[in-house]
Amino acid sequence: MYLIIVYDTEHENCIKLHKLLKKYLFWNQNSVFEGNVTQAQFIKIKKLLNDLRSENSHITLYSVESERLLHREELGHAKGCVSNIL
Repeated sequence: MYLIIVYDTEHENCIKLHKLLKKYLFWNQNSVFEGNVTQAQFIKIKKLLNDLRSENSHITLYSVESERLLHREELGHAKGCVSNIL
């Protein structure tokens, strides 16, 4: 499944969430991660996010069965990198 996660949280909590999500997804831009994950990884990520997030955090997860079903359009220069490097 293709997963996009966006979050809004305090700076201290932002660092924790960023480190966690870098293990599973590509960093796209500030507080935005995306990439392909298995169903088991998806469940694990949701649990870890719920455990790590601060009380005032807001996290949104978007998922589609395949990246091919997602239309993506970008304007400007990306801060992260979503391409696979071989």
